[in-house]
Amino acid sequence: MVNSRVIVKKEIGSLLNEKTLLLAIIVQLLIASFSSMIVIGLASFFDPSSLSKYDSPRAEVGIVGQGELVQFIKDSQVNPHYYTDIVSARSDFDSNRIDAIVVIPKEDAGGNELINLVIYLPKSDIRGTFVTLQLKKPLEEYESYVRDIRGARIGFEPIRLYVDDMPGKTSTYFEFIYGILIPLLVFTPVFISGGLIIDMLTEEYERKTMDLLLVSPVSFSQIVNGKMITAIIIVPAQAFLWLLLLRLNGVIVYNIGFILLLCGIIAAIVVILGAMIAVKYKKRMISQYLYSLVLILMFLAGYIFTNSPFNLVTRLSADSIGAEVLVYCGGYAASAIVLYAGMIRFQISGSD
Repeated sequence: MVNSRVIVKKEIGSLLNEKTLLLAIIVQLLIASFSSMIVIGLASFFDPSSLSKYDSPRAEVGIVGQGELVQFIKDSQVNPHYYTDIVSARSDFDSNRIDAIVVIPKEDAGGNELINLVIYLPKSDIRGTFVTLQLKKPLEEYESYVRDIRGARIGFEPIRLYVDDMPGKTSTYFEFIYGILIPLLVFTPVFISGGLIIDMLTEEYERKTMDLLLVSPVSFSQIVNGKMITAIIIVPAQAFLWLLLLRLNGVIVYNIGFILLLCGIIAAIVVILGAMIAVKYKKRMISQYLYSLVLILMFLAGYIFTNSPFNLVTRLSADSIGAEVLVYCGGYAASAIVLYAGMIRFQISGSD
């Protein structure tokens, strides 16, 4: 065990020279530091209506023409500017004095003609999204108004469905934070450590330094164990840092201790698998390729089970599961022990 600690100290010191690891940490640092901004940006593409809860200045909307729609727009959250023709409205629109133009249709709700509505929006996706959100409500109200007037011509009453206890839609912010961002930040160090242990071991084989280590008072088992311990212990440390940064961003994360315990156990499983592959094939390219395939299969298989590591982290961070997570942690820990027992066999063969 003493010799393994020597290997751990050596490997931790060499990690500072691992440019790939440092780059990955910097990327995760940026994601965790600017998580709120990233979530808002992603949510705007995935579900633009999620931005409606954020305060934004009223859109300056040009109105061309007269009609029933004018009253609905006037009562909405936009600031209307009235124009007599489209030319003057386009001039202000192109000069960014107004954010959008709505050309009021000549057809009225009581007529038989199709109502064609023309709207000019800015090219900017963000500005266009906010303007669309503010115009959505008056346009929907006008649509309902027209349907009520023209609905009598259908000749029958549509069947109305009433569903009790219908679950509400989960907010997009919650889905991204707890369903994607937190599991991603927690398990990315796990995936990196799996690749890191492969680099640590295959580098010794490819540089022919493994033989030099074996003639020292350190056994092959102690060498591998020391490298695996290094790859495992850095995972909870990174995960804790990312969760701390999320807290500083105003994201409340529950059960941090259980999350760190779970990611440490999963890190042990992944690192042991990576070490087994590296000891078996001894070539970095082949080992990393096989590790990637195994990782993909593990990732896909994880979503087959309700309480997969990803789902457990989501539930823990949202405080929807408590100490009962220890049962699942025990199951994953048992898997790690079984894998380590198999690893001993590979260590013996690798030392030959």
